[in-house]
Amino acid sequence: MTGNGAGNGTNGTGNGTHAGITRRGFIVGGAAGLLAGAGLPLGLEQLFGGTADLETFSPSDQLTILSGRDETDGGQRRLLVELWNRVHEKHPAQIVEVSSNADRAYSTMLSAAQAREPGYDVYNLDIPWVPQFAQSGYLRVLDDATADGFLGEPWAAGTWEGAAYALPFNSDVGLLYCNLDLIAEYYEQEVPATDPIPLDGGWAGLDTFAHDVLARVDGGDGLSRPPVDTAIALQLADYEGFTVNLWEILLGAGAVSVDATGRPVFGDLDKIGDTVENLARRLSVSTDGPSGTAASLAFDEQGSLAAFAAGRAVFLRHWPRALRLLRGEDAVPFRVGFMPVPGGGVLGGQSLAVAAASRYPVAARRLVEFLTNERSHQLIFERGGFAASREAPYRDPEAPWAREPETDGLAASLVDYATGKGVEGTNDPERKANDALRLAMVGASPRPRLQHYVELSEEFRRYVRPALSPGGGAQFKAAEFAERMEAAMDGKITPG
Repeated sequence: MTGNGAGNGTNGTGNGTHAGITRRGFIVGGAAGLLAGAGLPLGLEQLFGGTADLETFSPSDQLTILSGRDETDGGQRRLLVELWNRVHEKHPAQIVEVSSNADRAYSTMLSAAQAREPGYDVYNLDIPWVPQFAQSGYLRVLDDATADGFLGEPWAAGTWEGAAYALPFNSDVGLLYCNLDLIAEYYEQEVPATDPIPLDGGWAGLDTFAHDVLARVDGGDGLSRPPVDTAIALQLADYEGFTVNLWEILLGAGAVSVDATGRPVFGDLDKIGDTVENLARRLSVSTDGPSGTAASLAFDEQGSLAAFAAGRAVFLRHWPRALRLLRGEDAVPFRVGFMPVPGGGVLGGQSLAVAAASRYPVAARRLVEFLTNERSHQLIFERGGFAASREAPYRDPEAPWAREPETDGLAASLVDYATGKGVEGTNDPERKANDALRLAMVGASPRPRLQHYVELSEEFRRYVRPALSPGGGAQFKAAEFAERMEAAMDGKITPG
């Protein structure tokens, strides 16, 4: 895979400066002033690039970005587009949001691309879609684009057959959140000094521990907290989130992998079968009403987050933005930690690509470069709560991704899990969460890189979900599953 810019941060320096102004000065003074209606700082248009080489727009023309729902805190994507408009008044842009559901957003963007709609100039693509859109001729090659300053995997996600088609806008990685108060309660406030949460045993070890905690804390009268009925809140509703969550579980069990070309490998059929069957047994334990372990089969991101925030779950599998909600101004009434998913979380996120049918490809590319430059990534990281696809924001001590946890009364070993256990040079509390997130990003599993990824995801859910549904009666056969996945990866859906 490509991505030679990972780890070197060549577009930024350790003190967060660039082109003679500090990052803090830009973020606070430049961006905030622009969006509040202040005049442009001297030389800002030169800093962002002039307009002499852009196409001439008629008064009613504008660039249009087709995107899924903006889930950054405060709508930072839209604010960045507004900032572009302040600097490029003769080349305005707008962002058109289609859906927060990945499957529906994919269908809308694919239809627009297939119709060669000239009114859409930039697609904000979920990274698994890039190979299909590139192979089908729906995107323009970004000649001379470089990986400098980007993390390796997010950069590679925008490439196809050696060419760059999309630049990383924001990244995601699966993280595991935990209710630190419940962990402390499980240990009767005597948390062990080393490894209180067993991650070395892979997904099976974590699952066993989560259910041990659940068994210890779920009952009893006179509790001063809500009852707990879920060990790990997952996203297993019938949408793309199911594929991602179960793929992470299979990765954590050592049952699957991705080869050097990005093709999934269903290598250990026994582990695949055992992992799915064990999860099915867990999910068959339902309770009265829409709660309990089986509720994960109905959860999307919002549902699982709500269950965890209500104190019902010991652990939560979610994306980075959840931490800002859990520790924000309306923080939950318990202490929250986070850690890597056993085996590595799946890499997520979106990349910006210039539509082949765009009437203004030069301006569209300039817009893509603007929205993915170092300053834009810092805004999305610091203010939006998303993982950055560039190296620099993680190294900037003035750009905290999220608040550090309230740790009073917790053993240092447990706090370390929440703030980057084993990371050197993280004595500054404002940097610990940044470093932990960066480590999770670097250790993330790449998404499968397939022209027929969507077909694979749909077939994955079609075959596995019935085997997990309580009372569904479907028998999971690992060999048949692997055979169907191989066919789906080649765009050949097996009937039945």
